[in-house]
Amino acid sequence: MIYIDGLEAELTRKRIKRINLRIKEPDGRIVISAPYFTSDRAIADFVRSRWDWIIDTKARVISKARAHPEPSDKAEKEARRADLKRRISERLPIIEEATGLYCNGWTVRDMHTRWGSCNTRTHHINLSLMLATRSDAELDYVILHELVHTVVPDHGPRFYAMMDRYMPGWKNIRKILNYG
Repeated sequence: MIYIDGLEAELTRKRIKRINLRIKEPDGRIVISAPYFTSDRAIADFVRSRWDWIIDTKARVISKARAHPEPSDKAEKEARRADLKRRISERLPIIEEATGLYCNGWTVRDMHTRWGSCNTRTHHINLSLMLATRSDAELDYVILHELVHTVVPDHGPRFYAMMDRYMPGWKNIRKILNYG
């Protein structure tokens, strides 16, 4: 353990070439790995140089954990999954009909690093189980985002033009979705 300007961090010395800094989910723990012979002062200077990033990232990680409390048991997790599947089954056809964009199937997956994904070859979309705790507007945004990927595989100007056409306020929804 190391304390830098009142900030507590876990420090591990390893056989590595440079200092690494991570913020761990769900509690925002600060974890530092440093080469064996790096001085405490060099580590402290490194942490200070990334102070703003540490504070912002720690706040975002903690906010994310509060927005997505872990289910207490398997039954609760499966209840969330069933509810999300019901919501998707209701909302997806409406969005497909309104936009003319269709997928060839969808799956709810226990993804923790992304809200959704799209296989641009098969037009199959995956939606994160974490969406079970989010609003219908946020769910609609992720569904639309992935449907647009069935036509436009990247995040270029054409992708954003389609997002603007089908959901003019999507940027505000994305900001809320990403804890901002």
